[in-house]
Amino acid sequence: MDKKKRRSLFTLYLTYFADYFSWGVAIAYLAVYITTDSTPFKTLPWNSHVALGIACAAFPIGEVIGSPILGDLSDWMGRKKVLLWGLWGSILSMALCAFSLWAGSFTLFLIGQFLVGFFAGKQAMVQASIVESYEKTKGQKLAFLSILGGVSWMLGPLLGSLLMEKPFTDYGGYIWPNLLAAFVYVLSLACTHAFFQDTYEPSGQQLSALKLFQNMGEIVKMTYKNRLFATFLLNLLGWYLLIVSLSDFLITRFQLSNAEVGIFNAYFSLCFTIGGVAATTWIFDRWNAKNILFFSILVGSFSLFFLFRANQIIELWLFLAIATVTEAWIYPAFQTVLSDHTSKSDQGKLFGLIGAANGACQFVASLILTGVASSHTIFTAALLFLISAGLLPLAFGKKQPVA
Repeated sequence: MDKKKRRSLFTLYLTYFADYFSWGVAIAYLAVYITTDSTPFKTLPWNSHVALGIACAAFPIGEVIGSPILGDLSDWMGRKKVLLWGLWGSILSMALCAFSLWAGSFTLFLIGQFLVGFFAGKQAMVQASIVESYEKTKGQKLAFLSILGGVSWMLGPLLGSLLMEKPFTDYGGYIWPNLLAAFVYVLSLACTHAFFQDTYEPSGQQLSALKLFQNMGEIVKMTYKNRLFATFLLNLLGWYLLIVSLSDFLITRFQLSNAEVGIFNAYFSLCFTIGGVAATTWIFDRWNAKNILFFSILVGSFSLFFLFRANQIIELWLFLAIATVTEAWIYPAFQTVLSDHTSKSDQGKLFGLIGAANGACQFVASLILTGVASSHTIFTAALLFLISAGLLPLAFGKKQPVA
């Protein structure tokens, strides 16, 4: 790999890291911002449980809208231009979230969360660029994203928990995690300016607002027509149910403090990182993605059932680790198989739809959390994992075009 190509790959990985780091350092603490006695918001228009669910939903709504729009713009204008504007948008969005926490405005905070999610849609361009540049090793390159996601989730909650303790909270309250996330975006922006080499040839075709918004309906269309994509969505929804409910589950079931919640979120991320390392260095090198899926989903399902019944800390450590490690294999395996069933010219569109699917599943998971106890959402996640494992043989019964 030549020097320019290595620098471009580093830039893509850093951009992906920045989005997940912002989640881990700031967004993962929504339960602390809203449901604790030390909430910075002056008033909440709903009770704390409903407000938490709505705040969790703001990010994925933005991602559902942003992923296909930014994906189409990158096809039209080129990857680099849209990446740069997307990073500027992420910087300003995190700054708005910090300001809203300082001012105590829940409405501004929701707008900021929506915009952070919208500009997180640039992840689709990162994934499409990797697949376009590394066709023969795309499984391993995509699996490495699991390592980056795990590292960012591990560092984010640890640093976030430190920045939400004294003496930092004496000077601005809970603004510092959001400002740190904005700073990481600034670094990514500088590296993209300096190092990223855009090899994609823009189509230059004229776009309309109608065409951009029509792409959002592609998720429903693909779910209906393609069994493999539908199975992927079931697993993805189960995974986001675990993510959005974990902090509240730790607080209500085990009565953990803010710092202890941060430690478990970091442990959650460490397990995801270990799973990503195993996938990159061994799993995807030894088996193809199709053969990995069924066993991994089945193991993850049973670990979530045991997590739902857990009453001791040691059970929490064990079963959370198993579910997280296996998901670090499942997600890139689904991406690889879906990419294999998609033409080269449609890779950007595919990953844009995968990004929108992430946002849609986060949104649905957040809605479920507003009306269901966090322990029951984990049980629902286990059921979805089990159903997706059962449907997987049917999904592979016939090769179906994805895009």
